[in-house]
This record gives sequence, structure tokens and C-alpha cells, in this order.
Amino acid sequence: MKKLLTIRPAGIFIFASLSLAMILGSFWHYQSNQNQLGRLSVLNQGLSTCFNRVSQTFTAMMISDAQSPYVKSEFTNLSNECFAEAAAGSKALKSSMGRAYENLNQLISETHWFHEKVSRLQNQKEISSMLAPISDRYGRMENYRQTMSDEIDATSTLIRKVQRNDEFLMGIGLIMFVIALSLLSLQEYQRFEMKRSIEREALNYLTAGQANVGAIVDRLVEGALTSQNMLVTAQIFRDYHGDILERQTTRLSTDAPAHEAIQEEENFTTNVVSEISMADVREKTSLKEALVTLQNLQLKENLHIAELRDVQLLANSEGVEHMMNAAVNALLSHRNDDKKIMIASQVHSDRVILNFFLAGSVFTITELEYASNPGVIAEGLDMNLQILKEMVSLANAQWFIENKVDRHGKITGMNIRLILDRAMKENRSKNLISVMKGKKKDLAKTLSH
Repeated sequence: MKKLLTIRPAGIFIFASLSLAMILGSFWHYQSNQNQLGRLSVLNQGLSTCFNRVSQTFTAMMISDAQSPYVKSEFTNLSNECFAEAAAGSKALKSSMGRAYENLNQLISETHWFHEKVSRLQNQKEISSMLAPISDRYGRMENYRQTMSDEIDATSTLIRKVQRNDEFLMGIGLIMFVIALSLLSLQEYQRFEMKRSIEREALNYLTAGQANVGAIVDRLVEGALTSQNMLVTAQIFRDYHGDILERQTTRLSTDAPAHEAIQEEENFTTNVVSEISMADVREKTSLKEALVTLQNLQLKENLHIAELRDVQLLANSEGVEHMMNAAVNALLSHRNDDKKIMIASQVHSDRVILNFFLAGSVFTITELEYASNPGVIAEGLDMNLQILKEMVSLANAQWFIENKVDRHGKITGMNIRLILDRAMKENRSKNLISVMKGKKKDLAKTLSH
């Protein structure tokens, strides 16, 4: 059901249009066949009426009733006109009547001969000896009439079978149309519930005084845009706001020493340092060596590493290797084909950004929420994703997962971004001579002696 709800509205509209076209096409075909059935029924009834007139004339001749109105030319001429009208009405049904149309023409020809013979015999006194040819011809006429009636009935039966198929197609089309409307309604309801959830969460943050937290704003706005299927706009906002947060973090780390230096004189403590060593106590790891280890852990056909600079990371080497391996495994668990995972890096002055991209696959909404919200329960999620989150936390790094989209809003693949601190280059080595602590006044007196 979740997969059905992820179908794009455009696809559902196409599905609904096809089902509606099926319904209308089947209904039109059903009505056309119904009109054809009606014309065949009228034709069959008309021919029965015309042939009954011929039967009345034949009966009058058989009883030698020369004065009967059924043998008069006025009556026989009306009978011929009746058959002529039936023939004119059958031209539109020629393709569906088949051999019945040929039998009708034969019947009309025999009827004309029959009436001509009756007209010549009705003035003779002894007509009983001349009735044998008429009787034989009437028998042939009756056979034509019966054969034609049977063929019309068979054609009608075939048309009714086609109508049953039309009814079946109309039923299937109606079910498809209802399913399409249901999917659209469910998607709209899902978007409505998502908007309500985002608004409720935003209100909770506003009430708690956390509405200015950058990461929270990022996730709320991104969720709101995604709920409206504005995937491109969400991606632009994600990249833009991410850059803002990164610049803000860099500025705060640069300004921190200046803020720490502003203190009251009574609480001021200084270190008198001469040629102090500024070497970082955190362990350093070569990015290139970590990627070589990753290549040894994974199959060759799983990875494609773009050309990158070899920089030093402020992190434990084993932790970095496990973290990158967990990122690759998390993507491989979603892979549906043989596409490779693309690994690229962005080197900045104080940090390194690693991107792990897999085309043709996507993260679920639950996985995206799990990566951005610490309160999401990890039950049922990919174990590699849980390991990755734990390794990132232990390494004091940052991570983001996202579904990349192109400029047309189509999802192109899934991406994991790792942000690691970069080790700064040591410009000079200095030695620690002495450290003195105390208030500013006391230190001034001590140094004056």
C-alpha cells in the first residue's frame, strides 16, 4: 500500500484517464451494438409481416378463391412494397447480416415472380391444374424466409456476446477509475495529515522556545515542501540552509576565542607562555589511507572513488574506516541493480565533506526522519544505518541523508553526506617555557620583581 501511495499524481491521472476512456469506449460500442440489435429485430418483424401477406395470397389461390381480396393486384402490390421497404432498411445491416442479405434478395425476387403468376391465373376458370408450380415456388420462398430468420437470430446472438464483453470492460474500467480516485484521495489525505503533523511539531517547538534552532527549521521547512511534492524547491532550500549553518558554525568557532578573552578583571586568569606548542592532541587520520582500507573491505565493482586530495582528518582512523564502511553498506542494502556507489569529497579549510551517492534508489520517509530526528525509534530500520548513526556520534562528526533530485523534480538517487573536521597544518613549533596562573594584579607584581 505504501508503494501505491508513492505513485506520482501524474501517473494516477493517466491511469484514471485510461480507465475513463475504457468505460466510454465500451459504452459507445455497447450502444452501437444495441442499435444494431434493434434494427435487426425490426427487420425480422417486418419480413414476417410481409411474408404473412404472401401466405394469405397463397392460401386464397389454394382454395381457388379468385374473388378473394388477397389475390387482387392492389393487395399484391402492397406486399411488393412491403418487401421493397424491408430491402431498403437492410442495406445498413448488410455487413452484419452476412448470407441473410443474399437470402432476402432471393426472397424478394421469388415474391415478384409469385405475384406475377397469381395475376395471370386469377382470371382463368380452371386454375387448380396450374397451382403446382406456384406451390413449389412458395415452398422455396418459405425456405428462404426460414433460413434468413435463423441467420438473423444467429447474428443477434453473436452481438449479445460482444455486448457482454463490453459490459465486462465497463466494469473493469469503473473499478480502475474508482481505484485511481481512491489513490488520489488517500494521497491528499496523507499530505493533509503530514501538514498537520508539521504544524503541530512547529507549534511545540515555538512553545518550548526552540523555534530559532537551525536544524529544526531545516527539517520542518523541508518536510513542508516535500509534503507538497515540491522536491526541487526542497533540495534548493536544503543546500542553501546547509551552507548557512556551515558558515555560521565556522564563524562561531572563529569568534569563540575573542569572546573568551572578555572577562572581568577579578576573574581573569592568564597564562604567560613563551613559545607554546600548539600541536593538537586529537588523533589524525589520512583520508586517502582510510579510503584504501575501504576499498579492501568492499568488492571492486561496488565503488567508484573520484579523484581527491589527501588531507588529514581529526578523527580516529578505525572509527573513520568503520563509519565509511557502514555508509557504503547502508547504500548497498537499497541497491536494485549493479550500479556503483560514487564517492566524492569537498575539502574546506576546516572540514572535509564526503558524499556517498547511489543512483536509482531512494531513502524512505522513515529513514530520512531517523537520520534527522534523534527521537525516532530505529525499530525495523536497516542495521547499517543504525551503525552509521552510532559511529558518527562517537566520532563527533555530522551526517545527512537525502534523496537527490534533478531540475525537473525527478529523484535521481540517494546520498549520504559525512562532515569531518580537518587537521590544520602546523606552521611553527614552539616550546612551553612556563605557565603562571593568577589574577592580573598579582601577576604584574610577580613579574616586576
